[in-house]
Amino acid sequence: MSQATKMVKHSTIYAVGNISRQLVGFIMLPVYTRFLSPADYGVIGLLVFLVSLVELLFGGHMFNAVPKYYYEQNSDQARKRLISSALIITAVTSGITVSCVILLSTQASSLLFGSSEYSTALAMFSIVVLTNALENYALIYIRIQQRPWLFVGLSLSKLVLQLSLNLYFIVYLNWGVLGVAASAMCSSLLFATYLTIRTVRQTGISFEKNISITLFKFSLPLWIGGIAGLYIGSANRYFIRIFSSLDDVGLFELATKFSSIIYLLIWTPFLQYWQTERFRIYKQKNAIATYQTVFKIATVALIVPAIAISLFSDVVIQIMAAEDFYPSSNAAPFLIFSVVFYCLTIFNNFSFLVKEKTGWMSKNSYLTAAIVTVFYFSLIPEYGFVGAAIATMAANIIQFFIVFYASKKFYDMELQLSTLFSLSLVACLSLSVAYLIEADTLLTNILYRSINLCVVMLAVFLVILRDSTLRKILVNLAGSLKIKMKHRDKKSISDSA
Repeated sequence: MSQATKMVKHSTIYAVGNISRQLVGFIMLPVYTRFLSPADYGVIGLLVFLVSLVELLFGGHMFNAVPKYYYEQNSDQARKRLISSALIITAVTSGITVSCVILLSTQASSLLFGSSEYSTALAMFSIVVLTNALENYALIYIRIQQRPWLFVGLSLSKLVLQLSLNLYFIVYLNWGVLGVAASAMCSSLLFATYLTIRTVRQTGISFEKNISITLFKFSLPLWIGGIAGLYIGSANRYFIRIFSSLDDVGLFELATKFSSIIYLLIWTPFLQYWQTERFRIYKQKNAIATYQTVFKIATVALIVPAIAISLFSDVVIQIMAAEDFYPSSNAAPFLIFSVVFYCLTIFNNFSFLVKEKTGWMSKNSYLTAAIVTVFYFSLIPEYGFVGAAIATMAANIIQFFIVFYASKKFYDMELQLSTLFSLSLVACLSLSVAYLIEADTLLTNILYRSINLCVVMLAVFLVILRDSTLRKILVNLAGSLKIKMKHRDKKSISDSA
């Protein structure tokens, strides 16, 4: 229970940081959808896809390896050398990669869009390959040091900077797609520079050959598997452009904003705590029980917000976006639950990581990539961007079950799926009702969906009560809240006296 309480506390603090880091995308929605066309929005999505692919192939990232081997080092100096070595490798490989992309930006733009029009924006976006990598290493080190409030402070600062730059480049200068690229490049460059200097001042600059080789061997299968993962989640944009249009890419891109809420605001804060903590827990006697409890908490924490966001995604789009973007709400629920199962797959991948069987992660990812390709060719030509969303969700559900059963061969966390099945049934019923009932006005639609959400919360409460572990956590949290309220009342009485 103390582990669960600590997890919730740290994840909540990290959530505040991530909300502030990613909130700019939602705050800017009214601006993006009025200063950019659906096609422009589609261009940004394809640019991000290409840069992400290049970053994955040649970025030299070791983000999963660092937390694992950090706790295996016997001294503080050895741990600092590990951080420094990983940082040096990534800085060199990413730096070379960025230089190559900038030199070949005209050819890359022609390949992706059939035109060199976006070569400058592509070159700007490519710089983020280096700056994001450096920034992420620094943030991993901050999380290892368990300094969540520093993380929040840095995130809030970046939010203010990004908003200011977006308004300047997109609204004031009216640069369109180029403005989005310039804003992303400038904000990431400034923060990466500061955070890298801060990290190096603490760790020093040193390169350890043996630990670097270990990190590389561990990370290589993840890079290979990551290509398949990126293909599953992002190549759909290219298929949409080929089989449909750039406008459909833009509608799909807006729909992904709602699925990213789950990943960035729910899963990422949790993972920023769990990514390092899960390896420490592995050495404890009660590790299996802890993993079971955390999996149940993660399942509830993912599915309940997913239902709420799916119910109100069309309402938010109608309020915040221009009319041309309204159809994007048709794809949002499929993408949201696609992310839910993707996150739960990441949880199960720990069995491969802890036993250093990362090659299995690559095999599973490529099998899923083959499956999703069949779905892409079957659904996108007929249903456009909505077909791409359905294909992505189906592939991620299949991948979850493949990984769930395959991971048991290496380290069985003895996870139970009853809570997942129960909440998934609640989600299906809730969303089916929501989309069968047609509302005449926006206010009526909000009323219907609010009633729907209340029923969902009641159903979730019943699911929690049926599970002894979740029920115990709920009772403990209620007890802790009651104690705090009593202390607060006593303090108020004492102060008034």
